[in-house]
Amino acid sequence: MFWIFIIAIGIAWVAQSFLSFRQTQAFSQLFIALRRRGRVAMGKFRGGLVAGSIVLFLLDDDDRIVEAHRLGGVTVLARFKALAGFDGEHMGSIDPARVRALGKPTLRAVANAVDNFRIITAGGRAPEPPTALARLLDRLPGVNRKPKTMADPLAAISRRATPPAPLPATAPTTVVSAQPSRWRRRVTTT
Repeated sequence: MFWIFIIAIGIAWVAQSFLSFRQTQAFSQLFIALRRRGRVAMGKFRGGLVAGSIVLFLLDDDDRIVEAHRLGGVTVLARFKALAGFDGEHMGSIDPARVRALGKPTLRAVANAVDNFRIITAGGRAPEPPTALARLLDRLPGVNRKPKTMADPLAAISRRATPPAPLPATAPTTVVSAQPSRWRRRVTTT
């Protein structure tokens, strides 16, 4: 009986790995296909034990949405589906509440995509959204985690007290040699 249980767990693990690979492959193929047609804005919400969601928006040169897709669900059987109602809208002015009927995970993923778009167009780098475990730890009293806000990641850069000090004039500099080689050597000069 014990060996049957171990074999069943092994078969379930192999099946889950295969289906997870297929889902990742479907995401990669869709993302590459959209990327070949233009810029792509992506938002995600990691669900953990509840449903998660990923949204992809294909943008034209004027930042208007040409096409939208979403992947939502708990299992590895979920696949991307077209997300209607966003065609022709400006990416920066989307109201995520319009997708409330599709559920909270999709609403959070759309909000994340809008935040990512605004941060990237401002010249910043979009932060990774918190995982389900991080959100759980944030709710526990006494856990002092550094909050990750998605509202203004450039604020931390502008609050830097002093710029980094310049290197002293006597510090050795590193020069890449101009030898015609595939492997370049680093040569330290004084």
